[in-house]
Amino acid sequence: MKTRLLLLSLTLFPAALGAAPLVLDRSTVTEVVNRVEHIIMPAQSAEPAAVAMELRAPDRLRTGRDSRAELRAADGTITRVGAGTLFAFDPQGRELRLERGSLLFHSPTGRGGGTIRTASASATVLGTTLIAATTPDGGYKLLVLEGHAQVAFATGAKLDLTAGQMTFVRPAAVGAGAPGPVLQFDLARQVRASQLVHGFAKPLPSLARIERAIETQAKAVGQGRFVTTGFLVFAATSETQVNGIETAGPDADDNLRGEFTTPQRIALNTSVVLAGADLPETRLFRTPLLVPATESVFLNKESDVLVTGLLADNLTITAPTLSLAAWHGPAEFQFVGKAHIDLTGSVRFTDLGNVNFLRLFSPHVLFPATGTVEVTFVSDGHGTFYVDAGETLTLGQVTFASHGGGVILQSHDGDVVLDGTVFHADAPIGAPVVVGGAVNLHAPNGAVSVTRALVDAPGGTVSAQGKTLTLRASVFNLGGNLWLDSAGAISLDTLTFAAPAGAVFQATGNDVLTARTLDFGAFAEINLGARTLVLESVHFPGGAVVRLVSENGLLAPNPNTGATTLPGYVNFVRDVTYDNRPAQDYVAPSAGGTGAQPAAIQISKPN
Repeated sequence: MKTRLLLLSLTLFPAALGAAPLVLDRSTVTEVVNRVEHIIMPAQSAEPAAVAMELRAPDRLRTGRDSRAELRAADGTITRVGAGTLFAFDPQGRELRLERGSLLFHSPTGRGGGTIRTASASATVLGTTLIAATTPDGGYKLLVLEGHAQVAFATGAKLDLTAGQMTFVRPAAVGAGAPGPVLQFDLARQVRASQLVHGFAKPLPSLARIERAIETQAKAVGQGRFVTTGFLVFAATSETQVNGIETAGPDADDNLRGEFTTPQRIALNTSVVLAGADLPETRLFRTPLLVPATESVFLNKESDVLVTGLLADNLTITAPTLSLAAWHGPAEFQFVGKAHIDLTGSVRFTDLGNVNFLRLFSPHVLFPATGTVEVTFVSDGHGTFYVDAGETLTLGQVTFASHGGGVILQSHDGDVVLDGTVFHADAPIGAPVVVGGAVNLHAPNGAVSVTRALVDAPGGTVSAQGKTLTLRASVFNLGGNLWLDSAGAISLDTLTFAAPAGAVFQATGNDVLTARTLDFGAFAEINLGARTLVLESVHFPGGAVVRLVSENGLLAPNPNTGATTLPGYVNFVRDVTYDNRPAQDYVAPSAGGTGAQPAAIQISKPN
């Protein structure tokens, strides 16, 4: 993929009308950390930057590795420049030209503003603090720390962002820029780790407002409006990893309020065996309720919606068919087991009518060793088949199918295990989820393991998130992308893929990512990120965009020779190819490759 210079465009306006803001064509350097150079134009001669030096257009400022600088304009506008950055003020108006790297921009409300301009887009910002960073593929990301921002594109499209939101601008024809998604990110975690915020002697003037924005986001999470996911925003245009949060879905604590009556308590504390097709009327509750913590800490804590459906202590399903024809209630039907739900054999959930949310909700959900578990949604819109457990979920040689909707398998404190499973979802998940798509496997405190499985998901994207991820000897027929995220290690071994044109494969972990015997020919974009990458018998298709991120952002020496794996590196152990040629030939020399071919494989470290 060609890399081209982007000049991020970001315009700040004063909050109050009146005198025109000062021209922002110069600022005074107030702090220098490590190696910072003043590039004198047009001669392009370099000298060390120093405190009290004035940077004037068109001269440039360049920072080295682990280096940064702060500049202050006469009107109080602060520009903080991150490591590996090259930027300059523009002599006309209030503009900054960011050629590479990152910066923090703070413009005091009512004091005037500035423009950070790229060739792809413009962002209009009013009295705010934000971080902007270019990305190697010619795009950029924009994170709002406090206040609000508006990203305006040459096409006339606009995106509005508030504190805790970010977006990516994707490269497009003639440098116009293409809007990316607006995503929530973990503001507290991002600010805590940011050298642009905390890496200077004097605190940022807007730090108090940033802290209030963090508090506001934390309250929103606590109220169930958002859920912290740990999922890393990684591939929209960048190798940059940003911890994300999403709108509330599974795992959200909504602080719900609902009735809980004596009949509900009796039903929840008595067991039942469902041996016939019809549901027992005495156990059906159509008025939304919340199980109190005194009855079940798990059911109370993990309620992301109020409960309507069937209540039991131990719920055993032996019937081959369960009909919801007699329900005539809300669109959410939940089988709730205070102790456990046990499916002893094949079962098909039928006659759902208007039901578009079917949930098995219990600390322990047990599936048969063989057979079929199947649901068919017929309501307007997409349905959600949601298995929500506290302990490990294991699907063995079972055909697990959702028609007319997608599937969520979630274990809050255990693992999600597919071993010999045939897994089918032919439509997207209807409920809000961390990653939109047809299948969501989620074990935030455990492992996700998919072995000898067929994951057939023509309905869209498949995503998996867990403390560790293991995908081995399995086939993925995708209707969208494949997204994998781990707080620890990821192991990918002998996988087969089918995916639509333009599909993305993304895997991010915080430890070692191992990929063996994989052909990524089905994907147009492959993003792998972890502390250490270990690749063996991995084939990237010609024309694909490949981004590989490791701790130090370098290819290990002696690629494709069976050399010993080096921690922190991208390791091409053996038989790693791009377009059927040695992959190191497509890696730039600055990243450890030969550079014999165009740099189609981008290797870097996380920002």
